[in-house]
Amino acid sequence: MIFMMVIWLNSLTVLFFWSKRLSKMEKLAYFDSSHEMPLEIIMAAGVIPYKIMGDVHKSNDPADKYLSSFFCPAARSWLTEGLAHSKEWAGIIFAQGCNSTNRHYDIWKVHVETPFLHWFGAPLLESDAAKKYYRIELQRLISHLENHFNVKITSEKIREAIGKSNEIKKNLQRLCALRSQKDIPNRDYLAAMIKCLTCPMDDVLAWLDSEITSWNARPAFPSGKKRFLLTGSDVTYVEWMDTLDDCGIRIVRDDLSVGERFFATLIPDKDDPLDALREYYMNIPKPATRPTIQKRLDYLYKALGETKVDGVLSQNLKFCEPFAYDSVPVNNALKAKGYKVIHLERDFSPAADQQLANRLMAFVEMMEGAE
Repeated sequence: MIFMMVIWLNSLTVLFFWSKRLSKMEKLAYFDSSHEMPLEIIMAAGVIPYKIMGDVHKSNDPADKYLSSFFCPAARSWLTEGLAHSKEWAGIIFAQGCNSTNRHYDIWKVHVETPFLHWFGAPLLESDAAKKYYRIELQRLISHLENHFNVKITSEKIREAIGKSNEIKKNLQRLCALRSQKDIPNRDYLAAMIKCLTCPMDDVLAWLDSEITSWNARPAFPSGKKRFLLTGSDVTYVEWMDTLDDCGIRIVRDDLSVGERFFATLIPDKDDPLDALREYYMNIPKPATRPTIQKRLDYLYKALGETKVDGVLSQNLKFCEPFAYDSVPVNNALKAKGYKVIHLERDFSPAADQQLANRLMAFVEMMEGAE
């Protein structure tokens, strides 16, 4: 009897500890090299989804203890952030992205202290088997969250999260459509995207409403700037966007994960919310880490057909092999359609790259000379 009482009291202690932990540590971080993580499941669990994006202003020395210096610098920065801040988060979820991030999971299991670690295996393909597998992965994530944090993730909670997520996507569509019409510096757009991926959703919704009003009140698109579509590796720091502005380039369309891929389409309305999430995440615009190149091109053609641009800026972060490999066939296809395309490889650094700036300014001057 005493033994059973001890077990019961111990279980209550564990339950109390984790409930307090969730209320104190509201953010559940996720490691996602593209837009594969079903954020709505995290929201339905009652915590804030927080996208790990690193900090370009901080040295990657902590991560370099475990990763080679020629490993993706952005992913190394994410590990640096995890090593420094994991104890502030309720846990970490990995979504299957590129080969770089896939290997990270094994390292984080050993070296990053976190009370909750989960691998979400988003399938690469879109076959019937892949669709069944995706649903299993959703159910496995739900079960792990429910058991670990003693929460109940109901269909109603998921539907509520989907509704909130769609509202954010709709507002981002409205906000970002203004890029080609108003004087919106590149850094303002990126800062808005980062806020949407790292802050509480309720706060984001209220902020987006005011930001749309603010952007609508801005002056018309500046005559001295060129409209560009940006494609390639994700940009996670505003200084690089400042460089583009300094070179006379305004990004009015893109296909980045920290960008249009996040809000390009809405989550469909279905009786089963898991089916809705599966359909959405398996059909969003494709990055270089997903087959096929044609599906990635389809979205680029669609964006270029919707918005008049002067040129296309293709870029990859140094050591970002998927986008480096894809850049040749993708850019050749765009050039064959008559678009003016420039490709660059950039460093992971907030410092201005004058060589890169010179190339961009020369490209813009050539465009002006051809007009």
